[in-house]
Amino acid sequence: MSNKISCDTHDYFEIVCMRRSLIKVKTKDNKIYHGRAADLKLVQKQEYLQIDDGIHIQKILISEVTTLEALGNSISQHNFTITCQ
Repeated sequence: MSNKISCDTHDYFEIVCMRRSLIKVKTKDNKIYHGRAADLKLVQKQEYLQIDDGIHIQKILISEVTTLEALGNSISQHNFTITCQ
């Protein structure tokens, strides 16, 4: 199992964080997270997406993400769905 993601996919994670987009993330273990993209953090050579759900900051290992959706954002072009490889 690889801990790497493509550069194109990584760009989408950076975009949602830069825009502070509302997102929905599904992981390989079928967990679903909703909230506002907050930041990407590198911890011991592994990169995590931080999602603010309004109560907590959730930290998700980006190599475990299977689907990233930007949804409910006021600018329709900022809404998209990607499948992560």
